[in-house]
This record gives sequence, C-alpha cells and structure tokens, in this order.
Amino acid sequence: MMRIRMMMKNHPRGVFQILGRPFPSPAFSSAWKEGGDPLGQMDQQPTWDRFYAAQTGGGTTPGHFDWFFGYQDVAAFLHNTLEGLPDGPASVLDVGCGTSDLGLGLYRESPRQLQVCCLDFSPPALGVLQQLLQQSPPPRHPRSELHCRLADATELARLFAPASFHLVLDKGTCDALLRCPRGPGRAQQLMAGCLGVLKPEGHLIQFSDEDPDARVPFLEQAGEVNVAVKEIGPTGGICYYAYTIGRKT
Repeated sequence: MMRIRMMMKNHPRGVFQILGRPFPSPAFSSAWKEGGDPLGQMDQQPTWDRFYAAQTGGGTTPGHFDWFFGYQDVAAFLHNTLEGLPDGPASVLDVGCGTSDLGLGLYRESPRQLQVCCLDFSPPALGVLQQLLQQSPPPRHPRSELHCRLADATELARLFAPASFHLVLDKGTCDALLRCPRGPGRAQQLMAGCLGVLKPEGHLIQFSDEDPDARVPFLEQAGEVNVAVKEIGPTGGICYYAYTIGRKT
C-alpha cells in the first residue's frame, strides 16, 4: 500500500490509476499516443476510437481488453452483490464498457436472469464487443440478455428513465474523466447520472486503484449516499478497490 501511495504523489491524479501497467503491444502504444496529449484527452471519443481500432488492426483477432483487472478477479464479489438484491430479474448497466469482459462475464455466468446493457461512445469498442458476444457460450440463465448501446456515459439522464437499473458498473470510466481538464465536472456529471438511473435498492460500483482517502470524499460530494469500500487484490502487485455506492434511505 505504501508503495502505491508514494507513486501517486509523483503523478497528477489519474495518470497512475489508468496507466498502472504497460501497454500490451507497440501497436496499442502508438495508437494511444497519436493525436497530441492522450492523457488530457481521455474523455474524447477519437482517443478511444484509435485505441480500440488497434485491437482489430493487421488482422488481429478481437479480444477483451480490461483496465485494472478482468471479470474473474471480481466475479464472486459481483455475484454476491446480485444475490443481495430483491428476487426476480435484475438489470445491469456497464458504463464506459470498452471491450471489457465485465458485463459479458456476468451475462454468461449469472444463474439469475439479467438484462445487461454495455454502454460506450466508441464504435470500434462496441464492434469488438458485439463480435465477442456472438462467439460467447449461451448465458447460464436462458432468459438473460445483453445489449450494446452507443452513447456517452455522461448523458445517462437523457438515455434512460430514472430508477432503471439494479446495478451500475464503472471500471475506470470515472478515473479517465478525472484526469482530463474538464475532469471533475464531467466525473460529477457521470456520478449524478449513475445515481439517477439506480433503483432505490440498487448499487453503483466503481472499480479503481485510487486510494480511499482520495476517492471517498469525491464520492460523498454526490450527497445523501452510503459508500462501502472493499479491497481487491493485489493484482499484478497493485491494490484495487471496489467502491459500492447507494442512496441513503
């Protein structure tokens, strides 16, 4: 833990969190760097279009790319969270999903009937995710469904009716926004939107490697929320956290 805290002191907020591990290949690195300062443009669609387009470049077989960690690292935690919800079908929203296996993994393995919406504003990312969905085994629950939606995660209030989801997942999306010049305002907009589409008994879960001393005060700015913190890992030598946020009743 102390090693991570010391590294964070030497970097602006968000740099270490998002780039905590090296790029998987030179192709990813060059696509990421193209077009100016990528670290200041992580809220911009073209930045992510270039990044995810590199996954299919040169005839590469599309695959999942997960920031921080993959679905299996948090599968038990997510299934336990779902078990704590009221009986019946559950609705799940994965904001800024990219090509992560998070939403698809839940859809594939949950014994509970799920309606999963994977949302991202990058067409290349959703194109890859659609291909992976087609290649995926059928869901464990025969009535579970997964849909991909092309949209901006900061516009949830326009996209969905209030109280639409039991569970909203955010793995790295808030972190990406916080690094940008307009970051704090857009991250607060994302938070407000996520809370707005939650059912009263629902939960927003943010996955991050930002220390609770920094993240919890930011989350509490949303007002009238409960925040619980669970440490995940260490994975690859880095400690990650699951921040579970719910509305106070």
